[in-house]
Amino acid sequence: MKHITLDITNVLSKTIGDEGIDRALLLNIAAKIKEFKKTVYNTPYPFMDFGLLRSHLNDVYKVGENLKGLNIKNLILLGIGGSSLGTETIFHALLDPLHNIESDKRGNAPRYFILDNIDLHRIKRVAELVKKENEETLLVAISKSGETPETMSQFMVFKDILTHGKDYKKRIVIITDKNKGMLREIVKKEGYLSLPVPEGIGGRFSVLTPVGMFPAWFMGIDVEEILSGAKGMSEHIENADYKKNLAVIIASILYAMDNKGKPIHVVMPYCERLNAFADWFRQLEAESLGKKGRGPTPLKSIGVTDQHSQLQLYIDGPKDKFITFLYCVNESQYIPESIPYIEELDYLAGKDMKELFRAEFLGTRRSLTDAKTPNITITLDEINPFNIGALIFLYEMVIAFMGFLYGINAFDQPAVELGKIYTKAIMGKKGLEEKRQVIEQELTKKRSIIEF
Repeated sequence: MKHITLDITNVLSKTIGDEGIDRALLLNIAAKIKEFKKTVYNTPYPFMDFGLLRSHLNDVYKVGENLKGLNIKNLILLGIGGSSLGTETIFHALLDPLHNIESDKRGNAPRYFILDNIDLHRIKRVAELVKKENEETLLVAISKSGETPETMSQFMVFKDILTHGKDYKKRIVIITDKNKGMLREIVKKEGYLSLPVPEGIGGRFSVLTPVGMFPAWFMGIDVEEILSGAKGMSEHIENADYKKNLAVIIASILYAMDNKGKPIHVVMPYCERLNAFADWFRQLEAESLGKKGRGPTPLKSIGVTDQHSQLQLYIDGPKDKFITFLYCVNESQYIPESIPYIEELDYLAGKDMKELFRAEFLGTRRSLTDAKTPNITITLDEINPFNIGALIFLYEMVIAFMGFLYGINAFDQPAVELGKIYTKAIMGKKGLEEKRQVIEQELTKKRSIIEF
């Protein structure tokens, strides 16, 4: 049984003409990655080290032992970007969509609230909930640096609330750098349970570390299977011929599309459970490759919803887009003949909604292909922990290979760091007085403002 399949028919020039890529050129790019891949697997990036990932999974279990016996009804996860998007991907794919609403949908797992923003409308409401259920709430704060201002401010708010409950320190887990940062200092000072973000693994590549595995384990998700899927994908990427290697071919196509004047990469899941994966991929590609004036622009589009909002642009707008479909539909829903007096609905009555969903997908893909908008399709046989682990690792390697093709470091984010520095300066952090002065001078300048 094939877990994940890739259909590249509609990106090839023999299908869509000049808007596509010639197979020979595609394989020429893939051959370059083939040589680089040997180097990568001889000296793996830290996120590829399954011995390390396995050891940290054992750390997750050890922390879990300390949480036994606690009556936890709410998991509050504080994190932003890579500290939360991977967990959101896993939860959205593998938990019931009514998990937080109906108790019988979540079994023994708690409700979860991922606070990946400091917009006060949501923060304040979740804070009110925690005040009411103080001693039934587990707080998990995640920051690689241990100094992310959004996460630190959230932690200060929710830690203060928890201190009013009995034995509150038992209900705080911090995931951060093993040796440095303010969160690590807080762990040492106050004695909270903690897990490491491994050295050399940045936030957007950290979902298979305790960053994603601890919250997933706590919610009852089979994290062993997630790692098994990732390891299986790693073995495929290492050993498969470059002409039939998922990561090598996808990376080659994405790179070729950008060079062909199609820098807008649209990820379009026809599977609601993969919607959050598209969000995770946006950060992975944008933050890894958007450097030195280069890099594609990843967008998220949802099938079938965005057929009614974006498809007009993708078909009839500028030819600067490339579409990746993600497809998986296994459930069924019978469409009853409940409106027999309208003959025009006969084509739907008595059918399975799964058939309609597939027809929508095939129709959209065909219309894009007719319009010569290049597209590929990734199909999962089902949504399960194994396949989610495999899909995550696949795209981590795709981005690593693209970094090689672009000749850039895919693992840093210098422009993001500058924004963080300005934020801290505005808030009055010591040592950043010059940066604060720059902002203050800007605010004194006359602004071009239009009012209503």
